[in-house]
Amino acid sequence: MKIVVFAAVVLASLAAFGCAAVDGGRGAPELERRAHELNKTVMCPLCPGESIDQSQNPLSVQMRAVVSEKIAEGWTDDEIRDFFVERYGPTVLMEPPTEGMGLVAWLVPPIAVAVVVGGLLGVLIWLSRPPKTDVDEGGLEGYRFRAHVIFGDDDEDSDDEPDPDADDADGENADGGGDSPKSDGGEREDAR
Repeated sequence: MKIVVFAAVVLASLAAFGCAAVDGGRGAPELERRAHELNKTVMCPLCPGESIDQSQNPLSVQMRAVVSEKIAEGWTDDEIRDFFVERYGPTVLMEPPTEGMGLVAWLVPPIAVAVVVGGLLGVLIWLSRPPKTDVDEGGLEGYRFRAHVIFGDDDEDSDDEPDPDADDADGENADGGGDSPKSDGGEREDAR
């Protein structure tokens, strides 16, 4: 029985939290919701990058009170924003204006992203291409021919002197010995 009561309490509390989350502030008066949304669009002059809705600075508290007063007097959202812009300048708005120099703040980031993405794509395409080679259909023969033309033929430069280290056709050294050096006695010399 205790388990059933506990489960009922848990389900009832979950349902209550779920209904409160779905409500999304519909129970709040219209003026408070409007003031809350407007407070998110006005920046605290003393707290850079923080709206008066988030800031706990005394100036922000005063500005929130001004917003609530102006809404109660029947001012529109644009009139209230203009009120703060007249006193603190256009930097008091969280979003830059969409005209004049403020338009640059809206146009530069997407253009910069497009340029960077285009550059990266260009580099990736360039890197994925096969390398250009100078080899003709003859393969390495073309390189050998060019080397012959540039450096000359090695056979023409030889003086017909036998290389003492080169093996003869029958496997003997130029000094008449076999593959291994021999001493006069026919035995192999030991290195001492």
